[in-house]
Amino acid sequence: MKLKFPVFALLTFLILFGCDDTTDKIGWEIMPSEDMVATYSTNFDVMSETVLADSVYARSQTAYLGRFSDPEFGYYDASFITELTTSENYLFPEVYKYDEATKTGTGRLVSDNCEDIFLRISYSKNTSSTKGFFGDSVTACRVSAYELNGQWLADRKSNGRFYRYTNIDVSKYYDKDDLIGSTAYTAHDYSVVSSSSNENYIDIKMDKERGNRIIKLNREHPEYFKDGETFTNNVIPGFYLTTDYGDGTIIYVNRVILYMGLNLYVTDSLGVALKKQVTDDKGTAGSDSTYYSVQYLFSSTPEVIQANKFTYSDKLKEKVEDPDNTYIKSPAGVFTALTIPYDEIYQKLSKDTLNAVKLSLTSYPDVSPYEISMETPSKVLLIRNKDMKDFFETNSLPDNITSYQVSHNASETNKYVFNNIANLVTTTMREKNKAKEEAGTSWDSAKEAKWVKENKLLVIPIVVDTYTSSSSYYSSGTQTVVGTTHDLKPTYVRLVGGKGTTNGKLNNPIQLEVTYTRFGKQ
Repeated sequence: MKLKFPVFALLTFLILFGCDDTTDKIGWEIMPSEDMVATYSTNFDVMSETVLADSVYARSQTAYLGRFSDPEFGYYDASFITELTTSENYLFPEVYKYDEATKTGTGRLVSDNCEDIFLRISYSKNTSSTKGFFGDSVTACRVSAYELNGQWLADRKSNGRFYRYTNIDVSKYYDKDDLIGSTAYTAHDYSVVSSSSNENYIDIKMDKERGNRIIKLNREHPEYFKDGETFTNNVIPGFYLTTDYGDGTIIYVNRVILYMGLNLYVTDSLGVALKKQVTDDKGTAGSDSTYYSVQYLFSSTPEVIQANKFTYSDKLKEKVEDPDNTYIKSPAGVFTALTIPYDEIYQKLSKDTLNAVKLSLTSYPDVSPYEISMETPSKVLLIRNKDMKDFFETNSLPDNITSYQVSHNASETNKYVFNNIANLVTTTMREKNKAKEEAGTSWDSAKEAKWVKENKLLVIPIVVDTYTSSSSYYSSGTQTVVGTTHDLKPTYVRLVGGKGTTNGKLNNPIQLEVTYTRFGKQ
């Protein structure tokens, strides 16, 4: 049924609440225009609790690697699957041949042999403007690499975007006994500390026979290197990278690159192999000149699959049982869930007009006694439980109707403040009234419990994705919000609230502040 506002009430609202365009009417009755109007405010208790995230939809170009433990939440492991792609129709250089008749040479390779092959895990250095890792920069760790199997190729074709969820069962996709290689590292890469580049890297050496196999396939089946998809299906399915030693560091991986070391001839403009300089007193030229070259060949890119896997210890479940606080922990750890008393609001204000519904979540100050502590989530999303899956899978933006985004105000209030969620409250109550009307006498306690669970509000740490248009002489470029994703970096906050009760009353309820307009003769 379409809502209508009495003219006098609307004018009064515009005077009193001119800055807010989210007012809505709960009740369905039309009040006479000559009635008086008054504005009131009241509070409702909101129950909050901590719920396990289990997994989240990870649409990210960053991969996460390592293990980090703390006394509050226990450990969590970060590992990932990555595919590689090839440049279009890539071909290795030909083996060198000299044509005596034309006195020209073709090809560059000394032989179809790989001298070295290794995977490079590349990540940024920690600076004032970028973060390439979290945790202890000098903790000794070890990373191991495994090649993906045929099961991965089968599932990626038939199971949609299953790999986007962080509880992906990676054990099906590699053979634990078939280790490609492993290497020790620290997050602060001392081997490249003097480099002007902002990149750190970890190299995992592989058996040279793997490189020879790739060259052989390139010679016999150049069509396998047509594009990334055919390369994945026929040459390298991808790799699983995980740490099996070390605790205290999470690396934010930008890309994974496969390098190969090859021996090539030094040639002139006609392709003729040049001779080495004179090496004896008789003036006889030496053998052909060759050089060793490391080739950047195949790499992870946004166009190929990358799947993050997060695993937590059981200690995380202790936070769910805490009756006196609630928690938010990323990545894919726990959320705070809120149960709005929709029925109570409807019963009390069903014939009134909601002007504003304010929800404030107060966080405890970060006074961690530990040397390394997680930051407070800077942005959070408020969304109904039933809407979360589609919201992230479709890369949606908060609409200020059933989803809202706010930033943490650490410097002043230490709160996440949702100034007006009236649209969400009225939309949800309308949906429930309609559902109950359609169900009729079949609406029972089971349906009520299901509805309550689906309509709990989740508070989720997020990252807002933006795009900056090209700058010009007259403009520095415009920044546009293009998506919202789960925050996959380590963050944590403890909030005032909880589900504990005494004599049926919440010990520490969150207050929902409702401002409403009431019509009636004075």
